[in-house]
Amino acid sequence: MSFMKKTGKALADVIPGLGKFTFDSDLGTVFITSGTGVIGYRVALSLLEAGHKSVRVGIWYGDRQIGGDDKSFAQKCAETLEAKGAEVVDFDWGNEASFENALSGAKTVFCTIPHMDHWSDVFPTFLKKSKEKKVEHFIKVSFLRKGAAAERYRSNVQFAEFHGTCDDILEHAKSDSRISYTILCASHLMSTPLIHQGKMLREDHKFITASYGMGVNYVSPNDIADAAVVVLMDRKTHRNKVYNLSGPGPITDRQVSRLLTEFYGTNIQHIEMGYHDYKKDVKARGLPDWLVRDSAEFEKMKASGVDELSSSYSPDLEKIIGKKPETFKDYLQNKSCMRPGATFP
Repeated sequence: MSFMKKTGKALADVIPGLGKFTFDSDLGTVFITSGTGVIGYRVALSLLEAGHKSVRVGIWYGDRQIGGDDKSFAQKCAETLEAKGAEVVDFDWGNEASFENALSGAKTVFCTIPHMDHWSDVFPTFLKKSKEKKVEHFIKVSFLRKGAAAERYRSNVQFAEFHGTCDDILEHAKSDSRISYTILCASHLMSTPLIHQGKMLREDHKFITASYGMGVNYVSPNDIADAAVVVLMDRKTHRNKVYNLSGPGPITDRQVSRLLTEFYGTNIQHIEMGYHDYKKDVKARGLPDWLVRDSAEFEKMKASGVDELSSSYSPDLEKIIGKKPETFKDYLQNKSCMRPGATFP
């Protein structure tokens, strides 16, 4: 059953910012780079259930180093989306040959790109292929971009620098192609610590951070997906725009741990570490080196208190989706578009 049928709501009820929408007649085939991601899956499902007939979704069936997802998980996502009417294609950021089929005939791209080795070659190559295939609008999810707080992240966290550089490249695409862009710059996704620490939460009932009790600017991936749907359905309004999408306000990781205890029915112990001990702990979990580095760098920035600054927050998200951003409690309660097979988280 669809999430709209389960709730008895129309899409415009779920995302008030849509108003009385009609599809942009120029939307054409939409290619979504990741049908297994927390944002991409929801965007694909929302478009299909709203009645868009041409949704192409990229699925990668390789081994996932984060979150314990496997090929069966990818297959479940693919089957669910295909049943709704999506065209599912193999897509691998590390395989340039997969770009051709994914982008053929696509007018619009919704891109969630992971941090990876050789990204400085991968993203420009994908964008070049998008130009060759006459893509007209390119929507990309990024990290916070505008303001002093965002600049501090870009200067100190390689993940933020990576996204900022990709954004710079995308913004210049209109100078030599027909591509317009919309960049959705999200703060820390509420799903990220749950996915990265999912095994530990399930088996050890521990939530480990190094934010030193400072508030964190967490935003719901559901809200980011809803903002993307609004932009996709009304791309003319949002053409060549950059938005900072932040959460409702700072929340400490200790408060998050209490919410996890409440919603998963087991005591989740919050363990606060220093920066170096945290980095060692992440490395000991067997996570890739880039994730060890970025996770530690993010914790150091959180501990600095940057997410408690008013400049870390923006009204952009509420303006786009027409409702208040989800709180962390709202996010945990919202099971309407959970990916198949995902239970914790």
